Amino acid sequence: MNAPSRRQKRSLNQKSMFFILVFGFIAVLSFAVLQVKMSCASGQSALTGGGINLYENPVTGEVFLKSGAGRVKIGKKMTAKLFKTKKTESSEIPSMPAWLKNIQFHALVYMGYGYFTNTGFSGQMQLEEEPPATGSNGYNAFNVNRGYLIFIYQPNKHWFLKITPNIVKTSNSGITGGMEFYRLKYAFLQFNHLYSGNGLTTNIKAGQFPTPMIAWEDGLLGYHFAERTPWGFLGVTSTQAGLGASGKFRNDGKIYLAYNAGIFNNAAFHNSEEADQKSPQVRLSYYPFGAASNLNGFGVSGYYSWGMNNSSFEPSAYNVSSSNLPVTRASLILNYKTYRYNIVLQYDYARNLIYPLGGGTASFGNSEDAGSACSPIGEYSTLEPDITCNPNGSLPFNVALPSSIVGAIPNNSEHGVDAFGYYNITNKIGVFGLIQDWFMQPNEGTAYASNGTSNMYESPYNFQRFVMGVGYKLNNNIQLALDDQNFRFLNESAYRNAPKTSTAYINYGQWMGDTNAIFLNARIAF
Repeated sequence: MNAPSRRQKRSLNQKSMFFILVFGFIAVLSFAVLQVKMSCASGQSALTGGGINLYENPVTGEVFLKSGAGRVKIGKKMTAKLFKTKKTESSEIPSMPAWLKNIQFHALVYMGYGYFTNTGFSGQMQLEEEPPATGSNGYNAFNVNRGYLIFIYQPNKHWFLKITPNIVKTSNSGITGGMEFYRLKYAFLQFNHLYSGNGLTTNIKAGQFPTPMIAWEDGLLGYHFAERTPWGFLGVTSTQAGLGASGKFRNDGKIYLAYNAGIFNNAAFHNSEEADQKSPQVRLSYYPFGAASNLNGFGVSGYYSWGMNNSSFEPSAYNVSSSNLPVTRASLILNYKTYRYNIVLQYDYARNLIYPLGGGTASFGNSEDAGSACSPIGEYSTLEPDITCNPNGSLPFNVALPSSIVGAIPNNSEHGVDAFGYYNITNKIGVFGLIQDWFMQPNEGTAYASNGTSNMYESPYNFQRFVMGVGYKLNNNIQLALDDQNFRFLNESAYRNAPKTSTAYINYGQWMGDTNAIFLNARIAF
């Protein structure tokens, strides 16, 4: 057998060296992995109190891994307890009750700033913000008009409970002195689809909830946080306690009929019930061409409400001044809505909604927000310095009228014509506006006399209201609006030009004047 050559020996040595290096690398890597596993096992044993001893200095409270002078060995059970503290604490935290997962919490805030260029004698232009006293031109204020906390408990799709307190500001006079407090706005239980068949659904509500018309009218407005609806401006409440039903009729996925009806207390949600009769209310909306779930398209709606406006129960010999005054309201509404815009035309009818004696639901009155900032109407202040103004807002429109027409007052009809809507120029910017004309006919045309003479005037309550504004959607939580609002009496000139000693002038003319204000408002919801 021939001996290997020198080149062959060199090749064999190189191969042997390669295998030795590979084997060595594998051995070192295996040893390192084994050490890591042992270290992890050692660490785990430390957490369980095994394999590692701990020593404590009782004087200083320090803990050591090695023994030494003044150190005492800690038992394994105590070591395990020390290292398991975090796990033990987390296991002792109670789990959330299942019913809490069905609760929703929301908040809604209306706030803003108002500047009154002219102050006449009008109703509220903003929610919970009375205009200042007559003659207080330049009055301005920051306001938090509404602050809602909304709690909803809905364990399933069949029913839910809603509770909503809201903040309200009192007047600057009296004991309350302009303080803000929370009152209950909504508290009702609703059963969804109590009946569902043949395209018709019925929901039942019980408690204190929105009435059929006003909240729905707020939705048509689009900018409820910046302006008031026609009925809302007239003092009609949006919420009353009672029992109601609502629902829709659908066909081929479209809505053709929507209804909302109920029987309520005569009193608003913030008042006590003072009448033995109850108030039935109903609204019916018809969409001849069908509407999507957000009620886009052409709609025709009708509304009717009946109630009693009195301060006690049936008149009796012990309360001869009491009178049951029936109050009715009705509306016919045409609207066309798309994603981009909404146009609304509305005719309103009322009987005995506004009446001077006793202050009806929409009696005009000055605010008490202005405090002492009160003076006679600016343009007449130098000509008639004898005119005085109550700093807390006198109520000239509630004074007793001449005896010749007093008996006619609790029997008047009132008519309103309204147009309002909005147009979204982009997804961020939109414009909105409203015009409202209101006419009152005491006893179907009986006019207001001057000191009982034959001088006759049209109703002083006839008015026109105008709103124009622009809105900006900052994000899904914040919406802003800037608008100008004007209120004027349609028959102002006749009363202002009446003789200075006449009832027409003393009770009405001297107080009349345009009210104009600029508002910057924000709606914050989350």
